[in-house]
Amino acid sequence: MKRLAWISVLAPVLLLRAPLAWAHGPQMMLGSTAPGSGALALSYDFTGKVVVTESLTLGGMTLYTSLFPGFEWLQTDDPTDSLYALAVGTQFSMQIVSIDSGASVMLGSKTLTGVGQSAFVATTTNVAGDHFHPQWQLILPTGVFGDYTVSFKVTTTAHAYAASQVYTLTITNADATPTPIATALPSLTPTDTSSPTASATAEVSATETALPSATPTPTVTPTPAPLLGDANCDGRVNAADLPAEIGLLGPGASIPCGADLNRDGAVDEQDLFLAIDALFTR
Repeated sequence: MKRLAWISVLAPVLLLRAPLAWAHGPQMMLGSTAPGSGALALSYDFTGKVVVTESLTLGGMTLYTSLFPGFEWLQTDDPTDSLYALAVGTQFSMQIVSIDSGASVMLGSKTLTGVGQSAFVATTTNVAGDHFHPQWQLILPTGVFGDYTVSFKVTTTAHAYAASQVYTLTITNADATPTPIATALPSLTPTDTSSPTASATAEVSATETALPSATPTPTVTPTPAPLLGDANCDGRVNAADLPAEIGLLGPGASIPCGADLNRDGAVDEQDLFLAIDALFTR
């Protein structure tokens, strides 16, 4: 019952963390600069800002997210915009050129946070309106607002096309209106339904003698494995672990206790999201 209640509370957050094939909004239109060749190119108003909204606040940190803009690929040539449809089946990826601290981009199960990192985005199809949504996100101390930039280029392994120029998106939470995602659940008072049990008085015969007590055999207590999600090493998983987890982000950081939730030998944003999940599934 408790698990179902948490799922209903977290549904908006979990929904935001998955790309949505049916969502509609401003998209970055992908094509090439020449028919069947040239460089990859995006048509989009990069002078505007991507407004992210509050998705989750725990332990003094707030996660802001947006699914827009997404990537959509042209189905027909658009010579007026010097943009041409890519060959069906063209795989393309996103590579970070520069990124402000606190900003990140989630593509599927991979989160990009540093220069040079890249992730596969999608394979072009001939389905009209087909597109893919990355998740643009900011993870900031609660109450901190501002603009953060992400510069990237679009790459492909297809020999007919070259990588795109560098594009820069500005992500802002300055206009974000905090949206509560959880409400207090009423506590349930357990009702004692047990029936009264008659007490019995034991009478001990004077002729009874005490039996010798058995000597317990000592047992070896195994060392407990690290508690996944326990980033501050206090033996518990709670909201206090999130700031500790965030403080460990980045290459070369030590990995105390259960901070490396996916056990890949590093602490990164994927571990942070797993830590958030752990808070509500234990």
